Amino acid sequence: MYFQRVFLYAIQLGVMPMLVLPCIVLSAIINHAHAASDTCKQIVVGGAAGWEPISYLGSNGHAQGISIDILRRYTQENNISLKVHLEVPWNRSIQMLEAGEIDVMAGAYYTAERAMTFIYSLPYASDDVMVFQHVDRQFSVHSIDSLIGHSGARPQGGSYGDFIDRFAADRLDMIYSPTGNRIFDILLNGRVDYVLLGRYDGMANVAIDGIDQQVIAIEPPLAVNEVQFMFSRSSPCVRHVARINNLITELNDSGQLSEWVAFHLPKSNSN
Repeated sequence: MYFQRVFLYAIQLGVMPMLVLPCIVLSAIINHAHAASDTCKQIVVGGAAGWEPISYLGSNGHAQGISIDILRRYTQENNISLKVHLEVPWNRSIQMLEAGEIDVMAGAYYTAERAMTFIYSLPYASDDVMVFQHVDRQFSVHSIDSLIGHSGARPQGGSYGDFIDRFAADRLDMIYSPTGNRIFDILLNGRVDYVLLGRYDGMANVAIDGIDQQVIAIEPPLAVNEVQFMFSRSSPCVRHVARINNLITELNDSGQLSEWVAFHLPKSNSN
């Protein structure tokens, strides 16, 4: 009936139906594409490639980590395919998330700025923000104020929560390293006095690099940040967040989350 009304209206206006038909067909294709995009048939994932036990690439090149385990369990139970792109740099993944080119980041800290753009899940892990120092060049750290006057480094593009991010920008002498997996190089060569990293991220790098006799984490942590999924608001899969939250609760209550965390923590490569 809709097509008939369009044809009749076109004839009344003196417009040839042969010119109207392509427009109708194109409109139908666009509407069909929009309808298809409203269905979550595949969850496309971005995230950190070396953040054990949250998300990382294993020795076989496959995506692993507690974030991937949760999403894999959910997609298998709901007949949804899962596509993971941890090889994409973090900053680029955030841009793709905002544009709706990927559906979710496999692990992120909460910030008020991000919450205005993205949708967070319930937390499923927590990570301490730690100060890492060389064993031969230690200084006392009682709070973040203790870092004033010392040179430090942190990964480029990441966040450690609103307070630490603002304090670091306003008060600290900080290098933003584009290569998070080699960030300890500038600590070992004396270019900086400390490195600011999440405990999991830092201990993973220490273990993988075999430098646990040279680099230590200074207690206590500066902060404890919860780790959550971060979904694109434009993703058709964002409507699944509530059900993913239910799964997170079930996995936590059963102790499965703790088992996955323990499994994905790295072992030291030092001799």
